[in-house]
Amino acid sequence: MNIGAAQEINVKCRAMYARLLDRREYDLLISMKSVSQIAEYLMKQTPYAYALRDIDENDVHRGRLEQCFKRSLFYDYESLLKFTAGGYKAVINAMFESNEIDDIKLVVSSICSDNEHMLTPEDLEYTRSYGKISVASLLGADTMEALAGNLSGTRYYKPLLPFAVRENPDFLKIDNALNILDYKTKTEVFNKSLRGPGRKILSLIYGIKTDIENILFIYRIKKLYRYTTGEIMRYLIPCEYWIGQKDLLSFAECDSLDEIAEKIERTKYGFLFPKDREHEWETLHTEFFYRIYKNILRRNGSSIGVALSYLYLKETDMKNIVMIVEGVRYSLRPDMIASFIIGYRQPPGGIRNAAARLLDAGPAA
Repeated sequence: MNIGAAQEINVKCRAMYARLLDRREYDLLISMKSVSQIAEYLMKQTPYAYALRDIDENDVHRGRLEQCFKRSLFYDYESLLKFTAGGYKAVINAMFESNEIDDIKLVVSSICSDNEHMLTPEDLEYTRSYGKISVASLLGADTMEALAGNLSGTRYYKPLLPFAVRENPDFLKIDNALNILDYKTKTEVFNKSLRGPGRKILSLIYGIKTDIENILFIYRIKKLYRYTTGEIMRYLIPCEYWIGQKDLLSFAECDSLDEIAEKIERTKYGFLFPKDREHEWETLHTEFFYRIYKNILRRNGSSIGVALSYLYLKETDMKNIVMIVEGVRYSLRPDMIASFIIGYRQPPGGIRNAAARLLDAGPAA
């Protein structure tokens, strides 16, 4: 892609980012007294108006709101796919298609919970509107055996097959098997389609992302289950960035959670996993990624990095709105609602500076 076209992508994404809600608007929403007030504002005063056009402002349900927001995000994917070409288009399309895996995870989650929550076609928005597999093949499966059978001939069949004969499917293992498939698919596209700065920034983003996902997977498995070291290692995403296989094996072999936490705290990611503040881990790494993507967008560097940063920040904006709606619905104090909003406050532990330093450092050797 030539320099002019790349710059156009940067300008377009920065313009779309400028339309997302800012802190002033978050404060306004937090101060509202009812969900209907929030819905009215979103439908009349924000770019989300079109996506929310069918919402009854006096009867706003979380599930319906999330469906409409997801549709809005998919509109942006479509817009960027029309605007890009070549390797950039291939990468954005790979990101877009990964939403199909999210739909499959919803079905798997329903099966693992004995189908307590009956899914509808609207729950599987990507598959319903864009997917290459049928919604019926997903919604028609009430066991893992049926799901794997219905997906025979697709890329999902092989990773799901080992779980097809189990009476009590393990969602965490299935989830990670699908994560591994997602990682391998995206990596293949990234390596084939990108060179130079674009490949460098995606290597950084996904290297850090998989490091953190592997750390969290090991810790959660050790906390909740009695898996062997071999089982744990089998379901890790096959990526070594700043955390190598020796480190991961060392975590998996630990006899106690305290021992794992101490080892994690000594890694490059230690500032995200303080041993005595486990309850903050999710918040810390979520804020960390928010800062990374925001820095990429502000630096106006690699166009593919800018495009993917915008999509991530758009998704974050929608999650924040849903959080505000739920907070107002249950009459939480404004300061409590604000504490759940990603990017609203300066994050603890110097995360903003850490994100900038990692971007400056570039990919691991």
